[in-house]
Amino acid sequence: MLTLSYDGTEFFGSQAQTGRRTVQRELARSIEGLFDEPTRVTVAGRTDRGVHAAGQVACCRDLRPSLDDGRLKLALNARLPDDLRVVKAIRRTDGFNPRYDALWREYRYRIWSGTPQPLARRFSWRVPGPIDVAAMQQAASRLIGDHDFASFAGSGKGVPWSAMQQKRHGTRRRVLVSSVSEIEPWWMDQESAAGQLLELRVAANGFLPQMARTMAGTLVKIGLGLYSPNWIDEVLSAHDRRWAPAPAPSHGLTLWRVGFAQDDAAGDLLGALEGRLLQTVIRN
Repeated sequence: MLTLSYDGTEFFGSQAQTGRRTVQRELARSIEGLFDEPTRVTVAGRTDRGVHAAGQVACCRDLRPSLDDGRLKLALNARLPDDLRVVKAIRRTDGFNPRYDALWREYRYRIWSGTPQPLARRFSWRVPGPIDVAAMQQAASRLIGDHDFASFAGSGKGVPWSAMQQKRHGTRRRVLVSSVSEIEPWWMDQESAAGQLLELRVAANGFLPQMARTMAGTLVKIGLGLYSPNWIDEVLSAHDRRWAPAPAPSHGLTLWRVGFAQDDAAGDLLGALEGRLLQTVIRN
């Protein structure tokens, strides 16, 4: 299992695409260079063009068992471009699949309300003007739970006539964490910052296309005072993508981490949830 970090600015997403530079293609090229043969690479979460990752997870067959985890990480990074790194390499049992074995995924979206900042522009969405953080938090908390998130699903998945509705789980997902808070800008101290840096944190047992970004776009409308926090209930209950605003830009979003039953990260999120929702996920 490979934990990946990448700056998504120059990638056309995580999934391999013919003629496109993607995370999966670059990682596969590095692995093939090390193993001297083509090797299939699977990733846990699909990220759109421009979306970043701090804790994406990938896996492939282990064709160099003689390398310990640390040396494997170094060997792969020596072949990877500067905007893609393996931050951890751990052996898993045969049959491990990061996409299907994941219990949850966590995304974080960052919004900056101040003047343009060179060090922030690639990793946050600039929204000029004061933002009501309390209203955004109130609305974000209403997304927690098991809901039909069709109104937040892009790529044609959220309209009433979508074939997605005929699938086993359709557009229902369970959101475990949904919160908005103000965080300290990394490019200056808090007292000097003429603006707010906000972070939307959302973790769920699965995400629909553009779901996290549409949540961010909807919450920003509420934070700007265009709608009340209660409006998010109307959007959610409509079960129709046409009710929600456009998704927020991709560059503000980061796939933060992916949780598996045997990981320490599962315990971290368990603490954030005060032990309730994730225990239900693991038991079921």
